[in-house]
Amino acid sequence: MARETALPRARDVAETARDALTGIEADVEYEHLKTAALASRQVSFTGFPLISQWDADRGSGPLFTEALCAIALRAAVLLHTVDDQAAFLPIPAPVDAMVHVVLAQGSLAWRVAEYNVLSLVHRSDYENTGYSKGCYTHDCYRQAWGEPPARFWIDQEEADRRMAVLAALYESIGMGPDGRRHHIDFSAAPAGGER
Repeated sequence: MARETALPRARDVAETARDALTGIEADVEYEHLKTAALASRQVSFTGFPLISQWDADRGSGPLFTEALCAIALRAAVLLHTVDDQAAFLPIPAPVDAMVHVVLAQGSLAWRVAEYNVLSLVHRSDYENTGYSKGCYTHDCYRQAWGEPPARFWIDQEEADRRMAVLAALYESIGMGPDGRRHHIDFSAAPAGGER
């Protein structure tokens, strides 16, 4: 049976994460990374739509910042533990979706991380969106930057409720609840008929 890695004190993670985020934001590539991420047309059926009245054009900037906070927290835990799995802290689905967008900027993200001596923590098989207020991630975030914005840092219980609402809406147009499958037949005539 594998031994679980003990998580470092939240205040130690917070201090390291704060320094990491400061370094990222001061990096010469930061504006390029932000511009590239905000220009992304990546979509998520189970992440961004969980944010009430989401508008990517207006809300992506603040969510980008939250993704960097999550990246900094995970990098800090990895620095203290040298354990990828331990560093994969639970974060809410909307923040996780933006982390994917940031990391999809490939060479920019890696250059920023390398210059700031950070390790980017990302493995799809370790994904954990089970964030809830009062958990270790929340404690680390609070000690680093104060209370996380509830608009993006959605508790898992509330995220599950919102996902049920979305699943019913998706089903009403022939899509699966996670957006990975649908029953839409594009060979059929459009609803308005032929022109």
